[in-house]
Amino acid sequence: MAFEFYLPDIGEGLEDAEIVEWFVRPGDTVERDQALLEVLTDKASSELPSPVAGKVLRLNGEEGQRIKVGDLLIEIEEAIPAVVSDTPSDVNTTESDISGNENSDSKEHENNYNVAVSPKVKASPATRKLARELSVDLSDVNGTGPSGRITNEDVRSASGRTIANEATSDSSLAVEKSVATVPNAKLGYMEPGEHSIKGVRGVVAKNMTASWNEIPHIHSLDETDASLLIDFRTRLRNVNRKGASSITPLSIIAAATVRALRIKKVKMLKNFPMMNGHIVGNPAESIVIPSFVNLGIAVASPSGLLVPVIKNADSMDIFEIAETISELVELARNQKISANQMQGATFTITNYGSLGGRWALPIISTGQAGILGIGKIEERPLVVEGEVLARPTLPIVLGADHRLIDGDVAEAFKNSIMNDILEPLNLLVEE
Repeated sequence: MAFEFYLPDIGEGLEDAEIVEWFVRPGDTVERDQALLEVLTDKASSELPSPVAGKVLRLNGEEGQRIKVGDLLIEIEEAIPAVVSDTPSDVNTTESDISGNENSDSKEHENNYNVAVSPKVKASPATRKLARELSVDLSDVNGTGPSGRITNEDVRSASGRTIANEATSDSSLAVEKSVATVPNAKLGYMEPGEHSIKGVRGVVAKNMTASWNEIPHIHSLDETDASLLIDFRTRLRNVNRKGASSITPLSIIAAATVRALRIKKVKMLKNFPMMNGHIVGNPAESIVIPSFVNLGIAVASPSGLLVPVIKNADSMDIFEIAETISELVELARNQKISANQMQGATFTITNYGSLGGRWALPIISTGQAGILGIGKIEERPLVVEGEVLARPTLPIVLGADHRLIDGDVAEAFKNSIMNDILEPLNLLVEE
């Protein structure tokens, strides 16, 4: 009996998906809920589990191919569970069969349906990819994640043990260095030749082209003293409340950005909801100003750039923002983020400083009017009360859609964020 598995609507209302990787091949035996393949939907990758147990008969679609919701994915010959009858006449067996001398028919039946299946390996697509790069057999790895799920750290640890076992006792330092650099060994590397653009890279290429072609960018660059920001971060992390341990410079800057974007609730405050809006149509037809702030946070993942979104960030305090960023970034880096968690951003922050960068001119996403880029905080010469001192400084870049945002609005918005970085206690004031 062949079971036909069709591409389901994963819940985001999308029309199609890209086949990123098949985890099975024709002839493989699979168990129920075992991952069959990885698909990509609007920059979110998902593993699709098997609804039945059995043997794979046919795969419909190649890696890199886009298929529509409702299209056939795979055919599986369903396993027939063994039936035990209390009535001898119902079972056509011989004495030799009962004694253990199996005939050819029963042997074939056992091979088809009663094959012992090894326990399912629980790991994300990113973890599986890392395991392949490090030549780690996931079936030999003990998962430390939820429900025994294998994490990237589990794979790295397994790789480290393998390298250490092969090394001599006199090369411990060399082993530590090799283990530390292995996960990034292929960063920026690609084999010579022509490669098809697919997966997250294909989606990024499409979106960036549309953004650059449609939006006339203007950028404003500045640098500000981050001394109080660092001190504020240290103090908040010691506060006894939920989310305090997740406070980082990024979350503080995010809170300052949200404060400047939202519709003002206190008459004396100056807010800039235009920066939270966007232009509709090309050529431009109308302006939309949302009543909420959905803040996107750009994250570098093993497969490419992902942008999880903090929904209704304007209703959160700084601790809630910090905790949400921490959770979403972790999901994105492990490629467990869903498409729904990456939709609806009204403004984006990109932290290339976490990668060591100081300056960049970030590209605005379509459906938004601005993006904030933040560079690496480190000591640089700064004039303080007439003296040149070494102070921690934060490079900051604002990109804006010039169809909606003029220079005066861009500068006022950027200055509002910088003022809160210079005096972060503002972020604790109830509005």
